[in-house]
Amino acid sequence: MRRPKDDIAFETLGAVDEAQVTIGVCRSLLEQEFGTDGADGGDRRGRLFGKAHRGDSGLPRLPARLNDELSRIQNDLLIAGGILSSSPGDVVPETMPTIGDAEIDILAGVFTYWRGRVHIAPRFFIAGDSRLGAEFDRARTVIRRAERQTVRLIRERGNTRQIPVSQYLNQLSDLCFVLARWADAETG
Repeated sequence: MRRPKDDIAFETLGAVDEAQVTIGVCRSLLEQEFGTDGADGGDRRGRLFGKAHRGDSGLPRLPARLNDELSRIQNDLLIAGGILSSSPGDVVPETMPTIGDAEIDILAGVFTYWRGRVHIAPRFFIAGDSRLGAEFDRARTVIRRAERQTVRLIRERGNTRQIPVSQYLNQLSDLCFVLARWADAETG
């Protein structure tokens, strides 16, 4: 069935795609902020993490871990787009990747890990204490919009297979809030 360009399904897919891209921007800035640039400890990157703490990717251990987690999240968002593009009556191959309890649990573990590494004062925050933090805040707002559109899509089309995607997006936006505070503390 052909749908108009402004159909809620296309709006939702576009928002999830935009969310994936904003996470990619954060990954790019993470590399710029913490990546190897020939410095041997004289700049902020060296003082924060030092050469002895660099992982196999060349990034310091914590940013390397975050880079890997963000890459997995981007992949999950691509899978989410596939799930959101299906209709309630579609036959989905059992081999098709999905977003379910396992992926939500992994994301919850990532949230817990990073939440334990940053103090968040009980107040409102204005984005911009660091470029990376501001981009994580931007990602959070884009993901919240994608979540709202996903909930609307589920309500209008009744595809219950898409419910875990909305739960994943909810958890992901919380993670981006924490990562923004972490980035502000580390780089701001």
